[in-house]
Amino acid sequence: MFKLLFISLLLVPSLLAEAIKNIIVFGDSYSDVGNYQRLTNGPLWSENLAAAWDASLYSFAFSGAVCNNSVYPKQTSKQYIPSIEDQLEMYYHQNLNLNPQETVVAIWVGVNDIYKTFEMREGEQQANLKRVVDCISSNVRNARRIFSTNKFIVFGVPPLEKIPYYADSPLRLSREQAANELNEYLLKEVQKMNKHLQSVDIDFMDIHQLLDHIVQKPNSFNIKNAVDAYWDACQGQCSDDINSYVWWDKAHLTGGVHRLIADSIAQSGSFATEMEIPKDLDVNALLNNADSKFKSPRYEAKANTGEIDRLIEKMNEEKQMGNPNIKIDGEAEQEGITKEKGGINSYVYFGVAATVIVCIGFVLFNKRAKNRTSHLASLSNLLKKEDRGRFVPLRNIDSDV
Repeated sequence: MFKLLFISLLLVPSLLAEAIKNIIVFGDSYSDVGNYQRLTNGPLWSENLAAAWDASLYSFAFSGAVCNNSVYPKQTSKQYIPSIEDQLEMYYHQNLNLNPQETVVAIWVGVNDIYKTFEMREGEQQANLKRVVDCISSNVRNARRIFSTNKFIVFGVPPLEKIPYYADSPLRLSREQAANELNEYLLKEVQKMNKHLQSVDIDFMDIHQLLDHIVQKPNSFNIKNAVDAYWDACQGQCSDDINSYVWWDKAHLTGGVHRLIADSIAQSGSFATEMEIPKDLDVNALLNNADSKFKSPRYEAKANTGEIDRLIEKMNEEKQMGNPNIKIDGEAEQEGITKEKGGINSYVYFGVAATVIVCIGFVLFNKRAKNRTSHLASLSNLLKKEDRGRFVPLRNIDSDV
């Protein structure tokens, strides 16, 4: 019996790791794989991660995207740039019917919102930034309800004061403050959703700290230049390796840094078994295959018609008619109650005793995970070296948020 207990408890961690077969991305130029324009020299973070996880990639990101177009002046560009809300509806109309247990949704937006917030010069900056966070939160909740999605990676914004576009500008300090505030609000919102939304796991990718670490210790990442934009420093004439730079242009990352971001996620064990992306994995070659599942389809830009809102409204009406006591957004019934999350979809039936043992082991393992105190931050041990940054996923944290 004791031998069975020991074996069963050993099985628990392996049962928790589910294979991720699909990655859905909503975002801006940091994630645009070609829907509008591709602003880097190599595979993006999402393409590297898809190859590492052996997952199909569906990226709806468009360069220049904000979270909600309606809060800013009407676009003047010839091509309409879909916001996150637009992209969510675009995904809905694809009718992909992906298994939510095998699917991760990633959202990376905010830089263009900060830019437009300063451009508008209307209202209080803190209120405007909180509005962006509310928009991101709303889209996470909507994706959860419409698609039954329960696995999310939400990215913060990078350190704008380090971006060449702002680094030597008088705007540097104000953009630094805005980025810090948005990240602070967003982290708190992710913590809140992790604590109260039923059956949802959200990893916060602190890209700000990760890039800070890369810029502060470039040699640790085989980076030679963490200050200049490659195209400004080289003008296409020098022999420097592009991937030895952090910045591809004044605002965007090189393919080498995109690879580091993906490697950080892969090594963190975020929604998949912890792994290091093999150094000999040629993602470019994989993307060049005509039928590569790592190469996202290209999507036509379309403005939303309000269909997601109508679907949510209809779901709310049906819930209220069926049981008015059920909270519409699926939060815990009391403010102080932390949800019980996760779960093993199938158990190995070694008999009734073995099943009970596995259940006990799962509860103990999940409880231990709840007590972790880090979020997805740039910490040590990326690529198993002491001075390399990585983030560690955290969900279900105990928080006063």
